[in-house]
Amino acid sequence: MIPQYYEFINRTKILSGYRALEKIPSELNEMGKTRSLIVCQKEYIDKGTQKMFMRAMEGAELVQAKLFLFCRPIDDECVQEGLSEYKSQDCDSIITLGDGSAFELGNCIKNKLQLEMGVDKRIPFIAVPTASSGAEITGEPDLIVLDPKLTLNLSLRDTVLSALDTLCHSIEAYTSLKKNPVSDAYALSAIKLAAESLPAIIKKSRNNKAKYGLSNGALLSGIGFNNSKGGISHAIAKGLTECCRVSHAEAISVILPHCLQHNMIKNDEYYGELLLPLKGPEVYSETPLHERGRKFQKAIRNMILEFHVKLDIPVCLSEIGVKRTDFERITDTCLKDEHLVNHSEEVNKEDIINILNLAY
Repeated sequence: MIPQYYEFINRTKILSGYRALEKIPSELNEMGKTRSLIVCQKEYIDKGTQKMFMRAMEGAELVQAKLFLFCRPIDDECVQEGLSEYKSQDCDSIITLGDGSAFELGNCIKNKLQLEMGVDKRIPFIAVPTASSGAEITGEPDLIVLDPKLTLNLSLRDTVLSALDTLCHSIEAYTSLKKNPVSDAYALSAIKLAAESLPAIIKKSRNNKAKYGLSNGALLSGIGFNNSKGGISHAIAKGLTECCRVSHAEAISVILPHCLQHNMIKNDEYYGELLLPLKGPEVYSETPLHERGRKFQKAIRNMILEFHVKLDIPVCLSEIGVKRTDFERITDTCLKDEHLVNHSEEVNKEDIINILNLAY
């Protein structure tokens, strides 16, 4: 159903494919910029990601990059350090390399600089997701670069966790109050890419083509989610990460099946439609209309249980160190979260406590 009115924004140019990294200097040159601050997490030095990126920049006389390494979590001190580095090195653009933390920090630095310089002085912002972290893009980058090289070093377990986050973004985008034909198209494509790529990766963990497919799926799901928003899974996951220091991806793997169950009655039709990209046309056509939503929900649950057996993906909160005594703080944080604003019905404290108890 098409809403009477909707908005969809995506101002970002996307470079995706072989040697996409090597195209960054020419893109910066077109913007008239030559001195970038590269915001990168320290952990990516060990993974070789930072070296891989800098190697791609070698020989590019157009760009003189200055590296700023940081550790999570992001706080005011970290932002101020990045801001100081940008100014002292006389930089004119920002490139973020890593996952959601890098994007968040780069975006904070850019916004503070923008306030100081004025809106007419736009600072080019380039996001380079590593592996499947395109779902976590924050802010509005001028450019997003997906290169298959950056999928090589991600472990199979982390790849699968990223894929589950992609599925969650897509499901919540497709069932949000702000859903529209454009966000639906992104969500459906993302689920299809994830569903096609995951079996190949489980069979052969270094299947680069499949990992690259997941990276594109993650980006599509992120764009769709950023526009439609809303979702109890992400609201609870935020509560878990802030109150219990649980990783976002592991929180999603535990919470998602229970949130799907909680929303089953009101989202049954939408879940039924999502069965097609998840399981393919044969399963979809063989399943009676009234059973498709339930089959989708069970397929997601069974998928996560399979990953639990094979890769030790967590399926309950007790596995990841959450205690029942934490539920009150988690619930309070969740109820304040923006993701619930566009949820399809009011969520109360009892709903969240019930989901946490089921997930425990």
